[in-house]
Amino acid sequence: MKSPIKNKIFKQKTITPVAIALCVIFCFGYTNDSMALEGDELIVIESLVNVRSGPDGEAEPLFRLAEGRKVIEIQRQNNWIEVDAQRDDHATGWIHKTLLSKIGVSENTSSPTRFDKFLQRFNEQNEIIKNQNGTLYFTEAADKGEGKIELIATQDWINGDMEMHNETLSVIFKIWSDVTPVGKSIAVQVVDEQGQRYTVMMR
Repeated sequence: MKSPIKNKIFKQKTITPVAIALCVIFCFGYTNDSMALEGDELIVIESLVNVRSGPDGEAEPLFRLAEGRKVIEIQRQNNWIEVDAQRDDHATGWIHKTLLSKIGVSENTSSPTRFDKFLQRFNEQNEIIKNQNGTLYFTEAADKGEGKIELIATQDWINGDMEMHNETLSVIFKIWSDVTPVGKSIAVQVVDEQGQRYTVMMR
């Protein structure tokens, strides 16, 4: 006759893997259920978010994205999301999940704002400059409200002379004036990719 103690031990060994499997399914099935899935769009919800080389707060920052920037999710590791930033100078990078939000379906049905129109023209101008000079002067533009715009400048712009700075910012002011009412003022703040303020101009 088999010992009842041995039978009890045997049953515990067979139940434990099942319990672990159920736990794993539960955790994966209910983690971040409010967020988008692989291949979906997310939006940056904080100013100047670091995009890092790996899923770790100590990983090297590759570049920064401004609030409102849309990215494509690639994969997740713990609390980090690898995204395609849809930029020519950087393919992918990692952002902490708390700095991103799922884009609502209703967002795509709303009318474009004044800043949306500005951003479209801004991106078109970036593409023109890149085709002409093979470089980018500004990587991101963020709406700070009340006629204030923040630009993230590349090292090429920062290293440029005063004439180039004035020319490129004049184009920014021209783009803004094309999408805003006559007489509406604008303040442009330029920061580097580490978030340090470089200059502010008003017009």
